Amino acid sequence: MWSKDLQSYDPDAELDAINSENLSVRCQKILRYLHKKIGDLDGKQTIEIGCGGAIYSLILARMGARPTLLDYSPDAIILAKRNLDALGLQGELIEADVFNPPSDLINRFDVAMSFGTVEHYRYPERLDICRAHMKLLKPGGVCIISTPNILFLPHEILKAGLMMKHKWFLGYEGSFSTVELRKVGRKLGLRDMKVIGSSWRADFMRYVRIVRETSTYRRLFNVVGKDAGNSTNLIAHKHHWLDDFLGHDIVLIGVKGDSN
Repeated sequence: MWSKDLQSYDPDAELDAINSENLSVRCQKILRYLHKKIGDLDGKQTIEIGCGGAIYSLILARMGARPTLLDYSPDAIILAKRNLDALGLQGELIEADVFNPPSDLINRFDVAMSFGTVEHYRYPERLDICRAHMKLLKPGGVCIISTPNILFLPHEILKAGLMMKHKWFLGYEGSFSTVELRKVGRKLGLRDMKVIGSSWRADFMRYVRIVRETSTYRRLFNVVGKDAGNSTNLIAHKHHWLDDFLGHDIVLIGVKGDSN
């Protein structure tokens, strides 16, 4: 998967993605929670599990955090390193399996997080990888687990269509519900637990753009050229009360207790 990203690597596009996410509803909710629970991020130790391009590690590093990037894929580690270098940031890069992490990572971090990782596992590993976040946290550290939302139907419909055409390339992906995430949070023993969502309006318009750029749409509506109508006029990332229920991404966030 990551080899394709390496082959088409564009530092400007990566920077745009980081800046866009930094302004997103999801990111702003996460940052508010972090500031409330652990204060200034300067000098705080963070780890991103299944880091890939490590967008959130980079966002926090620009605020002074000291990131560790963990992935079992060597290509993902290379991609994360390129992104660090592009922004002039430092970080610790570790190619390892989170189910068997190096001993010096245990109980070390102020923040343990993952984005688009845990949904690729079935039970019991699905719960085990969530518990792995807790294993890496200090008492009082913040656990962040972001997953696709099963109620964001545009993604589920698109995924089903791609699977029927044998074009889905991300392997198993079992999207979470808010109910399941809350159950996971209780099993992890998280304090001050919340489930928050991304901007459902911005997410919906992003999928409208994706559909408009497909060959099927172009054939049906006789669209010529790269741009399909006003598909790039995306709604701004503004909070809406439905975000926590219908956003593309839902995020479990909470604090590790002293007894965990």
